[in-house]
Amino acid sequence: MKYFARIIIYSFVLFSLNAVSAQVVVDEVIAVVGENMIKYSDLETNYLQTRASNSDMTVTRCDILEDMLLSKLFVHKAQIDSIEVTDQEVENTMNERIKYMIQVYGSQERMERQMNKSLTEIKDTYRDVIKENLLIQQARSKVTGDVKITPQEVADYYNRIPKDSLPEIDEEYEFTQIVCTPKVSNEEKELIKDKLNAYRDRILKGDKFSTIATLYSDDETSARKGGELGFFSRGDMVSEFEQVAFSLQPGEVSPVFETKYGFHIVQMIERRGDMVNCRHILLQPKVSATSLYQSKLFLDSVQTLINKGEISFEDAIVKYSDDNSKINGGLVINRNNASARFSKDAINETIGNVDKVDFNSMQQGDITKPIEFKSELSNAYRIIKVKKKTPKHTVNLENDFDRIQTLALRDKETLIMRQWAEKLIPKTYIRISEKYANCNFTIDWTGSNKNK
Repeated sequence: MKYFARIIIYSFVLFSLNAVSAQVVVDEVIAVVGENMIKYSDLETNYLQTRASNSDMTVTRCDILEDMLLSKLFVHKAQIDSIEVTDQEVENTMNERIKYMIQVYGSQERMERQMNKSLTEIKDTYRDVIKENLLIQQARSKVTGDVKITPQEVADYYNRIPKDSLPEIDEEYEFTQIVCTPKVSNEEKELIKDKLNAYRDRILKGDKFSTIATLYSDDETSARKGGELGFFSRGDMVSEFEQVAFSLQPGEVSPVFETKYGFHIVQMIERRGDMVNCRHILLQPKVSATSLYQSKLFLDSVQTLINKGEISFEDAIVKYSDDNSKINGGLVINRNNASARFSKDAINETIGNVDKVDFNSMQQGDITKPIEFKSELSNAYRIIKVKKKTPKHTVNLENDFDRIQTLALRDKETLIMRQWAEKLIPKTYIRISEKYANCNFTIDWTGSNKNK
């Protein structure tokens, strides 16, 4: 079954496309695996979301249902084997997923608006989904965790694909960058600290922390909630913030401290085991127009050195770039697919602020002039190099080995999962609604259970 590879991840799609699940449906149990039920509403939600996020419109409800059946079989096996998932593991995974979604949407506020839920409601809605997925992942790892694939197997897999079925890959780019972030003046930092200390004094004299956070905090999302961040554990925030937050007692207000996001004061609200709930007020120092312009001039000089051959672009990344991407050689990551590849139509969406650059006319190795863009904290400048430009082509081993390798590995894992399922199904109570009797499943889910 070509959609088998989606197993384990289907329920995570709910995070990004929750809007389609707002439809009202008449619910019923359409399948049972062991003690685990599949409802019609779950199938319909996953079907609509998969269609919305997958360009291959041949996916059917039967395809999705078989994915869900296999997921529930993994849950059933996890229950038999007494596999446990702790609340802390669930919370950590939840927070990682939330961070990713905030990056995709651009801010927590946009995520909440798109999903029509507050952050707390999002977490409450999907906590059970996360727990089930962690159970599935652990059960599945016992089945496919040791599966490896050789280069020869990848080539064999590719050669089995009918040549007229090989997809076309649009023109793609890979980029590296040198980033120069403007510096904030010491005078501006002192001004911000003075403001925060004044707010802190007012709070210690009786003003409500939540009121001042609402009025003055630069963290717009938490400001709407009186500065409240919700419960978090160690590893969820930057280390400087956590060090202060976890050192406080309920009701205590911290001194002013600095993180990469700016300057903060924090008030402890409540502690529950290894988690805390705090309010904070964030003030972000402003970058002056002069400082921003100096960043551009600096990159102009770096580009001149590169053009003269006095330094390579790669060495300039290491020596001059302010961005964390320098660890990976300045590689720009496509946040939509977590790879370094960008289609020509998606460059502006995924890199941002490069609409004035005609990448189509650039060749591999070309570099741009300094481009202003919105960084995590402020406007900044960067130079972008076209590291690799791959023309439109039919998938082949030379250009797309990693893609084919991923598909070949999934195909091998699918075979192993199917063999595993066929051994477990006769020992498991499985019931599927007669409405889906005509589904052309890859696995015979009911053949050994008709008399149960």
